Amino acid sequence: MSRRVRYAALAVLCAAIACNSTSPLENEPLDLAAKGGSGGKSGGGGRSALKADPLDVSFGSTGTTASVTLTNSSRKTLSWTASENAGWLSLGATSGSIAARSSQTVSMSVQRGSLAAGSYTTDVTFASSAGSAIVSASMTVAAPAEQFDVNPLQVDFGSSATSASVTLKNNTSGSLSWTASESSGWLSLGATSGSIAANSSQTLALSAQRAGMTAGTYTTSLRVTAGTAGADTAAVLVTVPSTSSVTLAGQLVHQFSGQGLAGLTVHYDGATTTTDGSGRFSILGDATSSLQQLTISGSGVYQRQTFARTGDNLWRVVPSGFSMTAYNDVARDEFGPGTVRWVAAPTVYIDSRPEGFTSSELATWIAEVKAQVPTFIHKWTGTQMNPAAVIVTSSPPSDFTAGTIVIHFSENSNDYGGNSNTIGYARLSYSSSGAIHSSAVWLRYLRYSGTSGASKRKGILGHELGHATGLGHMSGTTASFMQPSIGTNTDLSAFDVQAAAFHYTRSPKNTTPDTDSSASFLGMLAPSALPAVKEWVCAAGEAALAR
Repeated sequence: MSRRVRYAALAVLCAAIACNSTSPLENEPLDLAAKGGSGGKSGGGGRSALKADPLDVSFGSTGTTASVTLTNSSRKTLSWTASENAGWLSLGATSGSIAARSSQTVSMSVQRGSLAAGSYTTDVTFASSAGSAIVSASMTVAAPAEQFDVNPLQVDFGSSATSASVTLKNNTSGSLSWTASESSGWLSLGATSGSIAANSSQTLALSAQRAGMTAGTYTTSLRVTAGTAGADTAAVLVTVPSTSSVTLAGQLVHQFSGQGLAGLTVHYDGATTTTDGSGRFSILGDATSSLQQLTISGSGVYQRQTFARTGDNLWRVVPSGFSMTAYNDVARDEFGPGTVRWVAAPTVYIDSRPEGFTSSELATWIAEVKAQVPTFIHKWTGTQMNPAAVIVTSSPPSDFTAGTIVIHFSENSNDYGGNSNTIGYARLSYSSSGAIHSSAVWLRYLRYSGTSGASKRKGILGHELGHATGLGHMSGTTASFMQPSIGTNTDLSAFDVQAAAFHYTRSPKNTTPDTDSSASFLGMLAPSALPAVKEWVCAAGEAALAR
């Protein structure tokens, strides 16, 4: 056949195809199956009548169920099958059929079981005669929580700190016993063994002793083991400065929040420096074991004058927003003019003998007082102390026996200055150094009998224990449990909480605004032969008397 004839034949064939073709809308996608299809990820080119959405399914670390929607975009019913080869993935169905122009949902679920921690991915292939779609499924298996851990895993005492701690955490549902060990000669542990209740924590105190060590940085390993629950090892570091390099170093913190205070001026042993952004400072000079005067001052705080020696490293500073006038009123003015406080935890005796009355409720009152005393003592001492003991007895020691607070139940008018309106009475003795020697309290409960009087009884006790721990009456208008008229108060006010924290983080005889006495600073207390005595008669609804 000539070249011209072949061209003519091709022209006729093309014309015939054009005449027999239909519009694109009438073509079935099924006709394209031989060429392969895709609903996203595909095994071949071209278009697929089977589509899947979404094409990526992530179960994350906690999800267990999801679903994929299959869509048939053709005009004929479409049969499909699904396959995957991961042992951790299950499909709600592995085959089915979808009517023309319709959709069908296939559920998926995962089972993490005993799989190792990590990320897992698999492909699910949905196949049909009109093409296929591939869906990627993924999940994460999280590492199991440690049954036992120590935090932090590094403790650095730096060049001046002497105390630190780590937290031991039991993440199991049962009690754990632990042991701790380390091999250095300079680190001491608060305990070397113990037990922790289920899902609880425990603090392990650490202390560093630099004496006799040459200058340098030292590291040791603290190993804490909790049997089959595991073990952790913490690195502990300490720096020993040159004996002539640092005389005092440490941190100044907010009295009530504990946050470091930047930009304050520190004057010690003839040298002056300023605290950094975290409240820390360091003064160069020779180490000293004798007390030297330390003065702290700056914007936004009351000036503090106290005493320090090399190795001391933390000082609380009172913000200027605290009412020093109110504090002087309740804690200093009646004691002329320095503070008085317990320097050792007192033993509390509750006298079970009624004085001047009989009542079937006495046993109830005794039980109330025994339960409430520890909380009030703890609060009034700024959480620094608890009673050495609380003892109910019919033969308590004599009032003003050293180291005691004796509580009486009395309706004798003479115990309250002959005033029938008074409901509580307290007496306090203290040495010339400001250390409390002893206290005694009288409670007038009878008029507040029954459950309706319980809150009033609690208020009387709390107020009188405020006196017993070194506070007078608040004569000003500041809200305080120590207002002379007890009213409906049953607990410390916000001011009282701060005042107590201030009061019991200073030595006795601290004077305004925040000046310690060298005669009564830190264990240098010298009790006088004849303690001074202070008395308070307290009223329910009107002003009380101080005698």
